[in-house]
Amino acid sequence: MDPVFAPDVPVGVRRLYEHRPELFVPASAPRPKRETSWSVAPANTFGTLLVWITVCVGGWILALIFLAGTLPVAVAAWSAVALAGIAVVATGGILVKSGMEDRGHKAVRLQHGKYLLPEDFDAPAARLLGRAQRAVKTVLEATVTQRGLLDEMKNELVLPEQLWDIAQVLREHTVLRARQRDVARGMATAELEAVLGPQRRALALSVDAIKRKVDLLDHYADRVRSADAALRAEAALGDGDRYIELLARTEPVGDTSLVQGFADEATALKETLTRTINAARDAGRTLALPE
Repeated sequence: MDPVFAPDVPVGVRRLYEHRPELFVPASAPRPKRETSWSVAPANTFGTLLVWITVCVGGWILALIFLAGTLPVAVAAWSAVALAGIAVVATGGILVKSGMEDRGHKAVRLQHGKYLLPEDFDAPAARLLGRAQRAVKTVLEATVTQRGLLDEMKNELVLPEQLWDIAQVLREHTVLRARQRDVARGMATAELEAVLGPQRRALALSVDAIKRKVDLLDHYADRVRSADAALRAEAALGDGDRYIELLARTEPVGDTSLVQGFADEATALKETLTRTINAARDAGRTLALPE
């Protein structure tokens, strides 16, 4: 399964996961702290800065000796001042950069809690979330969606929100299941069962509700796949004129029943496409998170 992002997480942060997944921290872990080269490796940073200053000073002294021996005094003095200014500006830039946080790390740190990683889910939750992600991907990548035939469903807005809601609930299921296991480990008393019994039943009811939600997403994806298949069949039927022309060129006396068959198929297919689009829309309207 892939990570799940809240709808308002910037696209740049989502793409960052593809290139630097190590920056992302599970929701179960504390929010990452601000990191700079001084906070991560102060000794190395100080050593690098010291080497840089030594090189700058040594280079400036050598340049001053060379300039003094080859240029007039006034020109050599101004050149030395200019070189010193460049060295100071460069050193300042290095100091500023060493005190700045990596942009990728900062973006992930600020968005912590607005994304959920595979590590945030136990096996049952991961299976349900994987099903939901596949269903949403099927709908969003379908040709009927790309062509706007399901525009009224607002899939691009609604489905990511619903996927995030499902992921949050499944994350809570994961936490509560772990908590119940920890509390019940090595103990089996009537008092403990009196507390955990209702909690387990409440968790089971919530799990069943999310399963129904995922089932509805699967059903919606199936209807969209059917509409896509009908749309592809309609596109293939558009080649009918070429087949009729082929028959006319190879069999002049041709059987008109085949031509009529193409026309009948076109009519039936248009009706099928309309039905499948309507069925997909009806399935989409049933999607609503359980209270």
